[in-house]
Amino acid sequence: MASSKDLLQSIQQGGLDKTLVHLYGQSALQRQKRRYAAALHQFDRYFGAAQDVRIYSVPGRTELCGNHTDHQMGIGLAAAVERDIIAVAAARDNDVVRVKSYGFDKLDIVDLRLKDRQSAEHTHSASLIRGIGCAIRQQGGKIGGFDAYTTSDVLRGSGLSSSAAFETMMGTIWNDLYNEMRFSPLQIAQIGQYAENTYFGKPSGVLDPLTCATGGIICVDMEREGKPTISKIKCPELTQDIVLCITDTGGSHSELTEEFSLVREEMESVAKVLGCKKLRQASEKELWAKLPHIRKVCGDRAALRALHFYQECRRSEQAYRDLSVGDVSSFLQRIQESEHSICQYNQNTFCHTAEQPISLALAVSQSVLQGHGAYRMQGSGFAGTIQAFVPKALLPKYIHRMEAVFVSGCCDVMQVREDGAIRLA
Repeated sequence: MASSKDLLQSIQQGGLDKTLVHLYGQSALQRQKRRYAAALHQFDRYFGAAQDVRIYSVPGRTELCGNHTDHQMGIGLAAAVERDIIAVAAARDNDVVRVKSYGFDKLDIVDLRLKDRQSAEHTHSASLIRGIGCAIRQQGGKIGGFDAYTTSDVLRGSGLSSSAAFETMMGTIWNDLYNEMRFSPLQIAQIGQYAENTYFGKPSGVLDPLTCATGGIICVDMEREGKPTISKIKCPELTQDIVLCITDTGGSHSELTEEFSLVREEMESVAKVLGCKKLRQASEKELWAKLPHIRKVCGDRAALRALHFYQECRRSEQAYRDLSVGDVSSFLQRIQESEHSICQYNQNTFCHTAEQPISLALAVSQSVLQGHGAYRMQGSGFAGTIQAFVPKALLPKYIHRMEAVFVSGCCDVMQVREDGAIRLA
């Protein structure tokens, strides 16, 4: 056991240096030491000193390929990134969870004795906490109260899966404090998805929390419902001459749940015409055969979104194979094809005609890269971030142009993080 004072002293004396360098790199060591020390101070400020305090980290993720495929039992390719949420946590001797998150005014207080959904918590982080606890209990796990202070550089609503990272963090804390880590990364991800779908009210898939929980680059085939096939790969060739850039366009999709939900609803309306619940349970050939009828029943946009699904699943699988053999050129081609499909078929780069930051960022990327590298929107869409694979020679120009159009610091160079959800101390 270690108190917050013990952990603070350990950080200051270099006790976590090796782990922090592994997670963030040598150049970020001092900044991260200050960040973790500040989190320990804030925990004591809000909850008082505790004798058994623990520290956790969960990465954000970027979607490499497979936009809006996971909720239709499709195939997706994603990578964990160094941007993360960290938490300082300690168990309580009752059934109350208290969570204070940096940047949010309120303290989430969740009484675990209340198992049902609470209307006042809907679409708020407290609903995720309650839903995760209930799901763990339903699966035979133990839950109990805890205090946690969290701070995150996975920007809220940016498309780097801040909600997935948060729910994975809550599941990881319970998994460690009360369950001796008996739940696998997949189970923690499925628990998070359940909470987000059922308690929070967002019809998200499992790819985001699974990437946060697992780490690295993963290809996930969700054809077997509840039992996805997960392939984790490394591709050192990808970063030899290419840099992964994430640009935050300044728009948040956190308030765009309705638009996000429509993508799923329209895809499933097509699936219903094809005689199934999810598009993966039918074939693209069947879609083409019934396209005139689908247009009448579901509308043209729904038909286009369904076509995007089938084509995007193939691209994700092909992109995974490209990375597996180190064929970066073919991988980048798949990414660019994905961008075209997102814009033309899935149509989720914007929802308000006057505000189109994603589309503008894509246009800037095209202007700078001129056929070199690749770029695409990632995440739920309608607002948030784009990603670009930028040749190192073009990186200064790319960042300069993005910051000139948006704001200083909007464009970040990201590294893939091999570790998923972990306890540091």
